[in-house]
Amino acid sequence: MKNAIDAVLQVRMDSSRLPNKAALPILDKPLVAHIIERLTLSEYIRHIIIATTEDSMAPLKKLLRDYDFLKFFAGSKDNVLDRFYQAAKIYGTDIIVRVTGDNPLTDPDFLDKAVELHLDAGADLTHYLGIPLGTGVEVVSFDSLEIASRSASLKYDTEHVTPYIYKNHEFFKVLEPYSTGGFFEPDARVTVDTPEDYDLVKSLFEYYSPKIYITMEDIIHYCRMVKAASFEVSEPPLAV
Repeated sequence: MKNAIDAVLQVRMDSSRLPNKAALPILDKPLVAHIIERLTLSEYIRHIIIATTEDSMAPLKKLLRDYDFLKFFAGSKDNVLDRFYQAAKIYGTDIIVRVTGDNPLTDPDFLDKAVELHLDAGADLTHYLGIPLGTGVEVVSFDSLEIASRSASLKYDTEHVTPYIYKNHEFFKVLEPYSTGGFFEPDARVTVDTPEDYDLVKSLFEYYSPKIYITMEDIIHYCRMVKAASFEVSEPPLAV
């Protein structure tokens, strides 16, 4: 039987560090729309499920009214693990691709690579290491998510989705392959948690604005340019 593989996008409108983050404009589109459009490029995703809260449901539906293929689920604000589990359960998801609303540069190619590794190995959780922060996803099997949802009791484990699985790796098959070659850039950061992050990512999109699709190579190249420019500015002048 073919697995039902769905992207579950964790997003709210009331972020404390960067309010209304999902709606922040990047190239005349809200930040969250860029995530959705990149997810549609995956070869494996069946549904894109917006996993949010009751308070954020109406604003998000209005913000994303042009994307009529989306599925929505409103769950607990604090127990994000249960929110993911309930969303996957309602839509009959076998394999959950966990995506967060911080990452408008989620990479569909590495998403598909992670799905393929996950399925080939019969893993419980798969996550690439070494790629820029903000480009990756976590692939989780529904059965493992169900166990975590029923077993996790610590606040940290329920406020997030996968810590219980990582901490109990003796009971779960966790794959964390490293990216190799030019894709290994673990210090690069393109997630959006702060106003400074937003400015960087917005500038990256604007730099590549003639392109239809920003690749992982593009992301890494831009991050290296920014790092090099920062180093040149901070480097003290030579003594004479």
